[in-house]
Amino acid sequence: MGLLDKLFGRDTPSEEVVRKVAEEGPRNPIDQLGVTGRLQRNAAYEDTAHIPKLTDYVAEKLAQLLRYSTEMPVLRLTATDEPTTPTDSKLGGAFYVPEGMRPPRNLDTGDQLYLLAQINFSQMPHLAGFPANGLLQFFIDGEDTLYGADYDHPQSQRSWRVRYIPQVPVTALHPGRVVRPAWHDDTTLPFEGPDTELKLTAQLGKQTITPSDYRFEDRLQRCIGTMNEYDRGFFRDHEAEIRDALDSLLESGGHQMGGYPLFTQSDPHDTRDPMWAKASVLLLQVDSIGDVIFGDSGVANFFIAPGDLERLDFSQTLYTWDCY
Repeated sequence: MGLLDKLFGRDTPSEEVVRKVAEEGPRNPIDQLGVTGRLQRNAAYEDTAHIPKLTDYVAEKLAQLLRYSTEMPVLRLTATDEPTTPTDSKLGGAFYVPEGMRPPRNLDTGDQLYLLAQINFSQMPHLAGFPANGLLQFFIDGEDTLYGADYDHPQSQRSWRVRYIPQVPVTALHPGRVVRPAWHDDTTLPFEGPDTELKLTAQLGKQTITPSDYRFEDRLQRCIGTMNEYDRGFFRDHEAEIRDALDSLLESGGHQMGGYPLFTQSDPHDTRDPMWAKASVLLLQVDSIGDVIFGDSGVANFFIAPGDLERLDFSQTLYTWDCY
C-alpha cells in the first residue's frame, strides 16, 4: 500500500468491502418486497411510492462504501470554558514564548500577532504521523479583516505564523515568558471578545471523506461503479435527492487535526497547484462554533506536506479560510 493509500484510503472499494456492505449494509426496500425477475424489479424501482425509501437506501449504501474505502484517523478537538495555563491546548488567549524567542509579529506592518490555537501534544492522544510531544502554536493578524490570510501566497507566513516548540516547561513560567496581546478598537479576530480563551481536549477517532474534499467526486463515482445496475440506474434518475441525503450522512466539521477538511466554498487543492498537492495533511481545522466565528460561519484550515510534518518543519504550512 502506497503513502497516499495509507493517508487517504483506497481509490475503489475492494471486493471484500463491497461484500461486507452487502451483508451488513442497509437492506434494499425492493428486496423486502420479495420481488424477483428483471421486469418485476424494474417496475418496482420505477414505482414512485418507493422513491423516498430507495433514496435513503442508496445514500446509506454509498456512505458505507465511502466509509470503508476512505476512512482515516482524526483527532477531534472540543473547546470548553475550563481554566487554562499558558502551555495548555487552547483557542485564543495568552501563550508561552520560550527564552530567546520574541512574540511573533506581522513582518510587513510590525503589528503583534494573536494566538488562534495552541496544541500541547503531550495532552493529546497520539495521532499517527503527528508529534507525540511539544507545543504547536498558530498565530493570526488581529488588525486585518482577513485574519492574516494571503490567498495569493498561502505559505508566506508574513501576516500569520506557525511555531513549534519541542520542549514544553513543566514548572511555573516567568511572567515575562507569557504574552497576551491587548485588543484595540479596530482589532478583528474570530473570537467573541478579548477574553475568549477556550481549553481544547481531544478524542481520537475515524472520519470518512467529506463532500467538500476535492477527491470526493472521484471516490463517489468509483463506489457507484461497484453497485448493481438497479441501484446505479436509480442514482442516475434521482441523483439530486440522493446527493442531498448523502451530504447529510457525511456532514462533518468542528475543530480537528488530521482527517478530511471542511470547506464552505471550494477545496483549494482542486486547483492542481503543486504547492497544494504537496500539502495533503490537515494540520489543524478551526470551525465556527460557539465563541469562535470566521466571517459568516466560516472555517480555517492549515495544511502541511507529510514529509515536512515528519521533519517537524512547519515553514511551508499553508493557511486558508473561507465562509458563506
